[in-house]
Amino acid sequence: MPPLRIALVDDHPIVRSGFRQLLEMEPGWTVTAEIGSARELGAWMLGGACDVMVMDLTLPDGDGLVLIRHVLAQRPGLAVVVLSMHDGMLFVQDALSAGARGYVTKRAAPDELVDAIRAVSAGEVYLGTDVRTQGNDGEQGGQEHLLPELTLREAQVFLLLARGHSVARVAATIGISNKTAYAHRANIYQKLQLRSDFQLHELALKRGLVS
Repeated sequence: MPPLRIALVDDHPIVRSGFRQLLEMEPGWTVTAEIGSARELGAWMLGGACDVMVMDLTLPDGDGLVLIRHVLAQRPGLAVVVLSMHDGMLFVQDALSAGARGYVTKRAAPDELVDAIRAVSAGEVYLGTDVRTQGNDGEQGGQEHLLPELTLREAQVFLLLARGHSVARVAATIGISNKTAYAHRANIYQKLQLRSDFQLHELALKRGLVS
């Protein structure tokens, strides 16, 4: 089989180093790039190459969901695996909607990342064990259960606004029109009795949805 080239996108050098050692133990696998920011990713995209990209959703200068869409717009055939601290089904669904083929949380056993890369490189979709468990339970897991007043889509918009996204960026991230995003925000304000994005962020802090 031809060598498998992997790029690691995470802002923590120790995390990247640890996973690099793990992945390069697999025969024929090589980590061709360690990338720590959206800016570095943009520069690497000009000439770098890989078969699988492992990406954290939280970078200091960019949102992983937006970056996935940008990367895949330039390289539609690239297999992306999300490796994230977030285990809520909202994040999983948004990542898959953006084009990711795999989703593994950072609490998972290290071998799960190996399994995910092996699966997506073969054209399959892979969800980590803890993510699959949430889905099989038929319950909302992680963060979204703290927003029972909202629909699933409204909860997605709420979380993105709480993370500091503009309405236009929310629309681009989850693939809806600006008009629809504004309508969702208006519904959120009404249901949660909010008057501003500042109050929305304060509520997100109170409920432990953002740090």
